[in-house]
Amino acid sequence: MAVGRIALLVVASLFSASTAFAQEFVEWTSKEDLFAANFPGTPVRTEIPWETEYGAKLTARVYTVQNRRGTYSVTAVDYNPVQALLTAKAKACPDQADERCTGHTSFSGAGYWKNDVRGAMLFAASKFLLDPDQNLTHIGWNYLGGQAVEVNEMQLTNIKDRSKTFVTIYMHHSRLYIMRETTPANTPPPGLFVQSMSLKEPDGANANHPTLFFNGPGIEPGETNEFYGRRGGGAGPGAGPGAGAPQGEGQRRQGPGAAPAPAAPGAGR
Repeated sequence: MAVGRIALLVVASLFSASTAFAQEFVEWTSKEDLFAANFPGTPVRTEIPWETEYGAKLTARVYTVQNRRGTYSVTAVDYNPVQALLTAKAKACPDQADERCTGHTSFSGAGYWKNDVRGAMLFAASKFLLDPDQNLTHIGWNYLGGQAVEVNEMQLTNIKDRSKTFVTIYMHHSRLYIMRETTPANTPPPGLFVQSMSLKEPDGANANHPTLFFNGPGIEPGETNEFYGRRGGGAGPGAGPGAGAPQGEGQRRQGPGAAPAPAAPGAGR
């Protein structure tokens, strides 16, 4: 009987601690960066420089809470200025025939601005994947249930201190969001924070798309693959950095320049 009572007390204690821990998380909203997330306290906002894959210089805002249980942050980067920045950069190229400078090739946009926006999530993920101190234990694709927005997920373990980091990356209306939750070794793994993202529309309403939302510039009318029909396919000898296979017919991108697409039944996570 004594052993049974002790076991019940241990279970009750763990449940109580877990419940108290969960109750510490409160939804916090950024009207400026159009998101909400459950933080364990009011986040501190800082600004850092963010240079995109193709060299556009932006400002990222980082919202962070740090306590004894870990570090919780959302990094938000508005990619909407990228088109103007890289188009201006392309116009300044000394040799306007140099496609590697101007980006004047199929589907890429001036200065490769379209590639830059389309690849923003992958570029953000690379910052974790190329960190020599981190061991990747999981990477996957998913979507934000109820809002139907694409999400990339990663789980990593720090080689030195054995801390665990969970990361989720989103792109919505050409705004990049990187959620990061890190907990020390020998503590419960992350999870509560990175699953709490809620993306907003400009009017403050929760995002709610009728079909899966993939962010990125679409194919404009008259825009064709200049290498189509050439033997061997591929990007061709003039392809610039990051060039590859064009966007497939079955894919649909939304964002600056995207053509509207018919609605389809949505999916839930």
